[in-house]
Amino acid sequence: MTPVTAFLMGAVVGGAAIAAVSRAMYRRKEALFGRLFSFAMHELNTPITAVNMTVLNLLSGVFGELPAPLVSWVEMTREQVGRLNGIVGEVRDFVHMELHEDLRVASVELTVSEIMDEALVSIRQGMEQAGVNFQVVTAKGLPCVLTDPDRAARSLSSVLFHARKFHTSGPITLKVSGGASAVFFAVSYLGARLSPAEIEASLDLYYPARRRKYQVLGTTGLGLGLIREVMRLIGGDLALQVTDEGHSTVTLSFLASGDKR
Repeated sequence: MTPVTAFLMGAVVGGAAIAAVSRAMYRRKEALFGRLFSFAMHELNTPITAVNMTVLNLLSGVFGELPAPLVSWVEMTREQVGRLNGIVGEVRDFVHMELHEDLRVASVELTVSEIMDEALVSIRQGMEQAGVNFQVVTAKGLPCVLTDPDRAARSLSSVLFHARKFHTSGPITLKVSGGASAVFFAVSYLGARLSPAEIEASLDLYYPARRRKYQVLGTTGLGLGLIREVMRLIGGDLALQVTDEGHSTVTLSFLASGDKR
């Protein structure tokens, strides 16, 4: 073996060793970040629960009748606390998907109304207060779906918040339809015109973290990309369609169980 060959082999082996050490250090730091974020999400749950219980008690009259001028403000607080809880759930799912790589989901049978009741519990009032014409159209005789209860409702709620933030005029419509194999929750609104490249980019998991020249962030929460990944994990999917005129439809699809209630 010539000195040059020996030097090159040593360089290759040394480089591989450095790369292996670097990867190990990165993985340890990644795991540390994951544990820290998990702890932070757990700590956030306590004040969120306390505020939510207080708001619900105020609205239910436990502390007496609310003065009329305060009702809309308390309703808004209820909606935003619910939204905060949803964002915490999205962050938690991201951490377990990307850092811990151990996200666990449930799969139970739910009716369409069970998903909608949970998802719309607070946003209906928020739509009204925002002056949005919110329309819900549900087909009859829809089958039950197999999905994760918390994540299914949270995903639908997040899509509705997305639509409310980015709609420019006209109504926001939730149309629920389906057949023997799937049930679809389609949220439609008039929004900004998007190119095919922009549509694809908005569905990227890391879209909210992308560098951009302007300060307006084209998403809510952790974005449609996170919702799509979660939907796929719970047996569904998310699709985004935007016409040349800006008519946008975000569709959540769920696997039908075949049973009807």
